[in-house]
Amino acid sequence: MSMNCLEFRRTLLGQPHRLDAEAAAHAAQCPACRAFYADALRLETRLEKALRVPAPRGFADRLFARLAPKRRTRSYALAAAVLLAAGLAATATLAPDDPLARAGIDFVVYEEARTIVEAKPVDAGIVGRVAREMRVSLGAQLGEVRYICRYPLAAGAAHHLLITTPLGKATLLLIPGRSLPSRGSASAKGLQAAVLAVPGGTAAIIADSARSLSRIEAVLKSI
Repeated sequence: MSMNCLEFRRTLLGQPHRLDAEAAAHAAQCPACRAFYADALRLETRLEKALRVPAPRGFADRLFARLAPKRRTRSYALAAAVLLAAGLAATATLAPDDPLARAGIDFVVYEEARTIVEAKPVDAGIVGRVAREMRVSLGAQLGEVRYICRYPLAAGAAHHLLITTPLGKATLLLIPGRSLPSRGSASAKGLQAAVLAVPGGTAAIIADSARSLSRIEAVLKSI
């Protein structure tokens, strides 16, 4: 039984930037829900911009001065110094987001739903052909794999696939011919992304969890 309008709108309002295949199919067939979806994305974008307000200069120092007691014991000062040192060490070891991995997250958040809606039906055998072209494993052990289209990214034209695994849904972007020197990663908007070299080019994996991402990465390389 296909999704109805009420179910679509409940799904959309719960996660407006990430429609699943069933919701995307409904939007493609229902003009009213397609317009509702466009309005929801515009509202979400305005809310994100409104909440992106920088703190005033010196705010953290003033807040700490107000909350801290006027007289600190030696032990409190020592504990604060230890915590500060630990925080600085942790910050120093954090790697910055990889630009291509972050671009993959932005694609999923801002472009994927529209791409799914506008995608034309494709030959069922295309997943096998892409797997051979990229020399990766896209077999049954990965889960249900759906080919969407070949999408023009800044990094090059990418094969856009959706994957449904036991650990959840994920997006796979396969970019032929482009080779990476090392693995990169990013985390934003509740999503995890990794980009890695594969024999036929580059793979970008975007998933809801690091566990799901790691599983897909392991299967891709198992060929």
